[in-house]
Amino acid sequence: MKLYLLHTCLFIATAFLFSCNENTSANAASSNNKNTLDAATAALIKNGRDQLQDGDLVMRSDNDFESLTLQNFSDSDRTYSHAGIAYREDGQFVVYHSMTGSENPSGLVRKDPFDSFVSPARKTGFGIFRYQFSDMEKDKFHAVLQENISKKIPFDVTFSLRTDDSLYCSEMIYKGLKISTNERIILPTTTLRNFQPKILGYKYKNVFLKKYEYVSLDNLYLNPFCKEIIRITYQQ
Repeated sequence: MKLYLLHTCLFIATAFLFSCNENTSANAASSNNKNTLDAATAALIKNGRDQLQDGDLVMRSDNDFESLTLQNFSDSDRTYSHAGIAYREDGQFVVYHSMTGSENPSGLVRKDPFDSFVSPARKTGFGIFRYQFSDMEKDKFHAVLQENISKKIPFDVTFSLRTDDSLYCSEMIYKGLKISTNERIILPTTTLRNFQPKILGYKYKNVFLKKYEYVSLDNLYLNPFCKEIIRITYQQ
């Protein structure tokens, strides 16, 4: 219990570094340069959209400070800073995801049109990856994601895998796959050992976590259950 309280305090204090959020000033500057899509960028997005299937994992990246920090929590591939799952609804693909920050002040699980989720006004690129599961499993995964929205599940600011009443982006996908496949697909996790925070100041210089387990962004697609479909990088 004592370890969990330390863990909670640590990640509430440092959530702005690891919260799948958006940098407002970076977005504003980027938007000024990308108010309208050029033909080449529009074609890249269409190429990705045309290859989408229900249940696909959509990764996206940006180069603002928070996103770069989040990318560093991945061990092998530090390309991406956020993740969601795509499904076709009412004639268009939407992406279910969990985030907080200026783009989603409520912090609740939400869904956005695919084109908006990968918009170059905010992002530098995206990738599409595909899990190997049956149509029944895929439908159950969709139902789990819809239930997260109906229950108004908030963003998990403590980044704890121990509870299900709040979810960060990769945690939502990890647990959704586990439930929908009856634990046939259990994604790998990343573990930090003897982790001592550097940001909390002198009051916390002796605080450390012997073991901290989380789902990194590259855990979502660097595994035997997932294959890469396409990676897109926007011209800067």
